[in-house]
Amino acid sequence: MIINKMGRGVTVYTGKGGYGKKGETREVDIIYTVITRLELNRLNVEIEKIEQNTFIVMTPVKDTKGGMIKQRPLKH
Repeated sequence: MIINKMGRGVTVYTGKGGYGKKGETREVDIIYTVITRLELNRLNVEIEKIEQNTFIVMTPVKDTKGGMIKQRPLKH
């Protein structure tokens, strides 16, 4: 969805989620992507369609290098 609908790249890590008082665990996919603040709402809507109980961490990124970075022309 992130690649096909938004044109963004992703990195997928295999992780293990833990929860509950007994320490139950399960394997999970951790998906990492970088988007603009303007794409944030669209990403959240698409994620909600797939999995409503998703744990999401958002952090500002000052700069990126390499990969699939969208360039917008400067307006003069």
